[in-house]
Amino acid sequence: MPRRLTRRLAALALTLGATTACGPPAGEPRLVLLLVVDQLRADRLDRTLPGGLGRLAREGRVFQDAVLDHAIAETCPGHVAPVTGRQPGPVGVPGNRWVDAETGEAAYCVEDPAPDAATLGGEGGRSPRAIGATALGDWLKASRPGARVHSVSPKDRAAIALGGQHPDGAWWLDRQEKLGFTTSAWYRAELPAWVDRFNGRGTGGFIAGLPARWEHPGGGANGARPDEHEREIDRFERTSPHPLAEADRAVTLERVFVSPFLDEVTFDFARALVVQEELGADEIPDLLAVSLSATDLVGHFYGPWSQESRDALLRLDAALGRFLRFLEQRVGRAGLLVVLTSDHGVLPLPEWLAESGLSRCPVPGGRLDARGLLVAFTSAMESDLGVEGAEHGPWVLDSGLRFTANRARSEATGIPKRAVLEAARRFLEAQPAVERVWSAAELAEAEGPEPMASLYRNSHHPTRGGDLIVQPGRHCLFASYPAGTSHGTPYLYDRAVPLVFAGPGVEPGVVRGKAETVDVAPTLAAALGLALPSGLDGRVLPLVD
Repeated sequence: MPRRLTRRLAALALTLGATTACGPPAGEPRLVLLLVVDQLRADRLDRTLPGGLGRLAREGRVFQDAVLDHAIAETCPGHVAPVTGRQPGPVGVPGNRWVDAETGEAAYCVEDPAPDAATLGGEGGRSPRAIGATALGDWLKASRPGARVHSVSPKDRAAIALGGQHPDGAWWLDRQEKLGFTTSAWYRAELPAWVDRFNGRGTGGFIAGLPARWEHPGGGANGARPDEHEREIDRFERTSPHPLAEADRAVTLERVFVSPFLDEVTFDFARALVVQEELGADEIPDLLAVSLSATDLVGHFYGPWSQESRDALLRLDAALGRFLRFLEQRVGRAGLLVVLTSDHGVLPLPEWLAESGLSRCPVPGGRLDARGLLVAFTSAMESDLGVEGAEHGPWVLDSGLRFTANRARSEATGIPKRAVLEAARRFLEAQPAVERVWSAAELAEAEGPEPMASLYRNSHHPTRGGDLIVQPGRHCLFASYPAGTSHGTPYLYDRAVPLVFAGPGVEPGVVRGKAETVDVAPTLAAALGLALPSGLDGRVLPLVD
């Protein structure tokens, strides 16, 4: 049966009361657009911007004090929270990666080796199987037969988390396999012809429209600090112009990921998706979730106050403005409900903070050598426990700043896990850049000072969250690289994010007070007249005064 006819029959059934779904509220949108701008700090949303970001800040309902309510401010948990309404740790996503305490195996949040999750045209598999919660798209499809749900991002973990358990499609950009946009068998048996056309071959498809260089201002005219800092990553040059497109497709894709053109490619794919999958084509509301990654990659390389990051923000603002106009032409302004947020913020270059007199890290320069720390950690553990040799593996397995006792080695040597963790904690707490070391037992018993205890508890999982979790000092960056910056801490520079609703049923204005990213899904569900699942951590935010 043709898709459009199927959707019309579903709409008729809903109208006649043939379903148990809640009735739609008056003025219901035809399309919900959920935008997550990766690594967009709250203080970078500027209402004076001329494009889409500025327009949303001016015309939307801005929850000025919005934050993540979890400590490990990373991409995967940051995308799980707004669509599930649940804190990411307890539902199985303490971070992008983790170590399973029972098996000692490292895991990636959306990696799935099962045949039903095989990546189309690539290696390995991807699915939301590890995420132990349903999401907004699942609630929508269950309540409204015929509703369609799609998610898009250059990053697989962002697209998969936003899509929920069973969307109609989750699409990401596979640069390692030189494919372009792809998905997995969890969602589709094969790539649609329109996706193949979009990807093209060789230098064709979306690659063909990219410039040879990324050029941007360098003298501070665009409101950022002067171009170039010695701690910016120089892989693609520290000043304009940065190399971009060339004959080798793999090289071009790698460079695109660290440029604002990544967002333009993502919007181009989303346009094609809207047209080909007929999103917003009838009265049944559809959901399109788009995560934009350029701000994150550019921010990691150059810092949030760099010329590169400012140029990426300006280009994103313009591209979003064009995308909003495109959607409004298809569904009407009254048919589009938009939500804008972010998965996390970022620490400015720690050396720049120190030079500016703004750093509170007790270590000069603010950057800590994570690899060197692990070497010293291993040596200290061997000395403290009086057992040398790693024939049974390390004493402690690390995943970022989370440490899990190696149960296999404890069993093989007869040294109890408790003794191992006590030795590890002594070493970690002695480091000047460590503010506190949290234990899984403390988090399970709700011990420790607030609000940090709750933030870390919301990022913790009993078997995936680590036995010991390090809280770094404010403005201290533990990194395995000598340049660039990152995120992942409980401080507001990593947790304060934009949260804006705009569209039918939303009263514009600035709202102060408590608002969290876990509130996004409940608020959208209420706006669509959906029944809320039990056990949510988020609440319905007021969209009118």
